Amino acid sequence: MIRFTSSAGRRPDRRSRPSQRLWSATLAALVLLATLAACGREQAAEEAAEAVGDGPGALTIYTYDAFPQSLEALITTHFENEYGVTPTLERHQDTGGLYNQLWLERTAPRADAAIGLDNTYIGRALEADLFEAYRPAEAEAIRDHLVIDPDFRLTPFDWGHVLLNYDSERLPDPPTTWEELLDPRLSESIILMNPATSSPGRNFLLLTVAVHGEEGYLDYWRRLSPNILTITSGWSEGYGLYSQGEAPIVLSYESSPPYHIEFEDTDRYRNLILDDHGYAQIEVAGVLSGATNVENARRLIDFLLSVEFQQEIPLNQFMYPVRADVELPEAFDLVETAGTSIFLPVEHVDENFDEWLSDWREVMQ
Repeated sequence: MIRFTSSAGRRPDRRSRPSQRLWSATLAALVLLATLAACGREQAAEEAAEAVGDGPGALTIYTYDAFPQSLEALITTHFENEYGVTPTLERHQDTGGLYNQLWLERTAPRADAAIGLDNTYIGRALEADLFEAYRPAEAEAIRDHLVIDPDFRLTPFDWGHVLLNYDSERLPDPPTTWEELLDPRLSESIILMNPATSSPGRNFLLLTVAVHGEEGYLDYWRRLSPNILTITSGWSEGYGLYSQGEAPIVLSYESSPPYHIEFEDTDRYRNLILDDHGYAQIEVAGVLSGATNVENARRLIDFLLSVEFQQEIPLNQFMYPVRADVELPEAFDLVETAGTSIFLPVEHVDENFDEWLSDWREVMQ
């Protein structure tokens, strides 16, 4: 069995009741004060709205728990400087938690925009009408193969390959094929993420379906099971265990090792690319249907595609920018990359994922 981990009131004294005349005068005074206060609040709200030029002058963003603080700060600074707005960013547990919250609030959204769903959730998100169409000003700068919704209800802002990483000091002779990953010497050596709650976990499950086929992926998971140490609910928890030395192999991204090269000056952590395969994950953002602050939500989508934001993605988000005119830092040139990019059609995933996930759960229990 695989171990799954996560992260009354007091009544008034009738004897103290004032006379009817005194009560009427008091009531009138209270009404007057309440009216003046309401007028003051209304005037203040109007002045604030005029100052930012956008209705209530707010922006609430939903995202996942691993969204970098540095990128949040970049968004905040941009909106405060350009529009006099301080955005509120609310995090949810990985991509699955983000999607679930958006679906629960679909008829009355509390947020205006969402950042961080990926291509495996797009079919469901569009079917549920969670987002409204908005083509950003610099849409033409996006690499053509990354535009997975031509109506731009969801706009790509970064992408990368989901695959395994390994610690070369603890595993100097890593597997290079899917079959070698089953070697008994790797018993309890792999940290994975739950495909029901985690975006990389979901994409890795799809990678096994694509590589081993719908008739063979479950058998592969059965054989892989003894080599799995744990399956965490999200990427942050899983990668944290890996970086603490709990296991030499972890599910992550092709663009994770450059982090350690750039900030820790080590190439110890490397990509483990099985049979040259990587699953393409495309992360998207969009304006929520029924959003209160639509104009600011659209401004956010525009900013996510700006050169200013895109050039910060590699060394903060550790994914690839979607703009073709943004160069990658040197650290990204020093790691091995997948030669074969796999991507199952959105419609096929949407039609079959629930069944694949259900069958996977039965195997892994």
